[in-house]
Amino acid sequence: MIKYILYVLRWTVLAIPGALFFNKVRELLHIDNVYLAMIISQAMMGAMVYFVDRLIFTSGAVPVPWEIRPTGTCAECGRVGRCYRMPGERCCESRDEPPESSFVCEKCARRKLKEIEQHR
Repeated sequence: MIKYILYVLRWTVLAIPGALFFNKVRELLHIDNVYLAMIISQAMMGAMVYFVDRLIFTSGAVPVPWEIRPTGTCAECGRVGRCYRMPGERCCESRDEPPESSFVCEKCARRKLKEIEQHR
């Protein structure tokens, strides 16, 4: 949900600069066709915003409170069923580790939470 809110917020924040950028494209390239100017300006904005989206969705800089997978395999005990990714873990898998490596079943998730509580 956090990633979704950040995504919508990013679109909202960029609405005004996007409109200004659209008008500049029309002015600088002398384009009267609104649709063509929109396509060009959106393509250019998309190329720039790509890096912001990559930060939000793949860097792990934005912690995900809990990620739930309805069917998965627990990385610790091998149980198949509903699995959870712990708070603060990367929001997207890295290429170096298998995709299931940080998802754990409910029993293992509770045990991990107890361990975290004890270390505080």
